Parts: sequence; structure tokens; C-alpha cells
Amino acid sequence: MEAADKEIIRIKEVLRDNPRGMNIKEISAAVAMSRNSIAKYLDVLTAAGQLEVRYVGNAKLFYLAKRVPIESMMSMSPDMIAVVDKDMRIAQVNTPFVDFIGTPKEKIIGMRLFDLASALLPVEQMMGWLQQEKAGTDPRHEIHIKKDDKVMYFNALCIPTLFEDGDAGVAMRFENISGQKQAELSQEENHRILEAVLYASTVPMYVLGKDHHILAWNRAMEKFSGLKSAGMIGTRRQWQAFYPAERPCLADLVMDGLTDRIPELYLGTGLQPASHDGTFTSEEMLTAPGGKSRRLLFTVTPVMNNKGDLIAAVETIEEIPV
Repeated sequence: MEAADKEIIRIKEVLRDNPRGMNIKEISAAVAMSRNSIAKYLDVLTAAGQLEVRYVGNAKLFYLAKRVPIESMMSMSPDMIAVVDKDMRIAQVNTPFVDFIGTPKEKIIGMRLFDLASALLPVEQMMGWLQQEKAGTDPRHEIHIKKDDKVMYFNALCIPTLFEDGDAGVAMRFENISGQKQAELSQEENHRILEAVLYASTVPMYVLGKDHHILAWNRAMEKFSGLKSAGMIGTRRQWQAFYPAERPCLADLVMDGLTDRIPELYLGTGLQPASHDGTFTSEEMLTAPGGKSRRLLFTVTPVMNNKGDLIAAVETIEEIPV
């Protein structure tokens, strides 16, 4: 056995000096060993994942595998990592995984995945991931786990790997994304609250996106126009609340930077003076259904992103007693 180890070391040293690869004949000559013996050792090293093979025509070129040993990857990673073998037994785990599970490493090694069912991880899901990985589907998965009355979120990734004996396995990495996920959920909640406040406002109001599609149409706007939010959001039919034929509304002019056209389209409204908050206003006498005339005051407030780019416009409508 010691002689075989020495021969393997010699082969690996030769291949290390020839990173572009060598065929069996070249390796045999370099280490002064028969081709049959070389072939046997190359098969062992390839099965163990220490060599890789590239075909050039009918010839096979062997070179050292450029893989980071999984033990090194696991010890350096702040993420939880567990490696399972082909029988779904846990072969390796790193310290973050042990700390999270709360079970000594020596007890975890050798357990089947299903043995971890009481240790927080969604084992049935994990078994499904491994089947998906074999089928070549997306190896990434998002999960949430409740621990100590706290919900934690993880990006899980299945990574095919090889053991030293050449057997296939899968490394599962769990990246803690709880902070990022909580921020996203908080943003979604704030968005829902904002929508609720906007919809409940007693002032008729709608919001245009940069492409002039309606992003919001509140309840007061529904009452003012007779047009329901469900039929207006996502359309460019804001003009229907005011005019018998399509034409730009004040919010459209602001979105397109055409505020110099306000006096042209809103007769009696002069050029807009510079406003400290960037708002634009105009007045117009319109004929409502039934022939009744009413004077309306339109106010548009631009919405900027953190780069100062215009991304939306909010238009409110107020009826002025005639």
C-alpha cells in the first residue's frame, strides 16, 4: 500500500508540472512505469475526483482537478452546510450547521435526513430538492424556519459533489437572508398601508407611472368620476374622468416635462411659477354629466426616486364653488 501511495504521489507531481494535461503514454514515460499500471492509478484518481479527463480526438488527457476540498469550503463559510451521501445519510456538517441544529456533530454524522425532522429543517422539502437536482432543475430554494418564536429565512442551494472514494453526494448550503427578507416584507407592508391610506382619502386622487399608466385610483376618485378603480388601474384612460375625447391631463404634461403647454391646454391658467415642492396647478371649467358646469382645481406633485429621477406623478382634484 505504501508503494502504491508513492506511485500516486509521483503521478500527481508530474501532472502538477503539466497543467495542460498529459496522456497515458506521456505519464508512463515521465514516471518510468508501465502503461497498464499508469491506467490503473489514473482510474483510481479519477474516481476519487482528484483528476479530470479531457478528450482530444481519440486521446485522453489527464490533469489535476481544480476543485477546492469541500472541508475547506465548509470551514471557511459562514453559511450552514451539510453534505449527504447517495443513501441520504449526513456525511459532513460545518460549525454553523451544528450550532443551528443544537445537536453535537458526532450525533449528526451518519443520521439520515429524516432523522433531522425534529431539528427544525424542512426535511421533506429537502428530499424533494435532491430529486429536482437529479432532474437538472433549479437548485436554489427559499425557505423559512421558526426557531425560538422567531421566523428565519434562508436561501438553500444544492451542490453536487464527490467524496474521496468517488461516490456522488450533495452539499446543501443554507444562506441566512433573514435581514434582507424582513426588509422586503416591511417594505411590502408599508406599501399596503400607503395604498390603504391613499384609497381611503376623501380627496379625489390618482397616480400615474412614468409610462402614463394609472398606478392608483382612490375611492374619492371613483365617486368623482363614476369610474371604478378595478377598470382604471393599469390603463392610460385617465382622461375619461374629465373629457369626452382623449387629451393630456395635467399629470401627463408633468410626466413628459411639457409644463409649458399648460396655458395652451388649460385656458385661463398662466405659466407656472417655480414651486418649492415642485407642484403644478391649473384650473378648468368642465361640463359634468347632466349639463352642469363645475370649476376644478388640478394639483400635480412629482414623485422622485433617490437619484432625483421622476418616476410618478400624483394628481388631486378639488371642485371650486362657482
